[in-house]
Parts: sequence; C-alpha cells; structure tokens
Amino acid sequence: MATTVVLDELHVTFRNPSELPAARTEELGLTLRSTEFMSRLRRAVRSVVRGYPELVVVTVTVTR
Repeated sequence: MATTVVLDELHVTFRNPSELPAARTEELGLTLRSTEFMSRLRRAVRSVVRGYPELVVVTVTVTR
C-alpha cells in the first residue's frame, strides 16, 4: 500500500454575528453538524477538485 504525505490543508471558518440570539446560533450549529451539510460540502469539494486534472493523483478528505 502506498503511503501519502500531507501536501496542504485548508480550513473553512463559519462566523455569525455576536448579537445573534442563542437559539438562532444553535440552529446554525445544527445545520453545520448535519450529515446532509457534510455530504453536500464533500460533494462540492470533489466537484472543484475534479476541475483540475493535475489533482487526479491526490486524495482529498473533508472532516470536522
């Protein structure tokens, strides 16, 4: 089995206004933690990476 090395890491940060009510902040958190959101984010990343043929050799993972 071939080994891999980390080439690069990108981080995505979600921020909300500090004055947002706690209930609304919790709703946003539920969305971000949902299986559907993570699945759609992974699909979006795969779609972008596929647009760069030179990246065919890399493995991309999206985790929390």
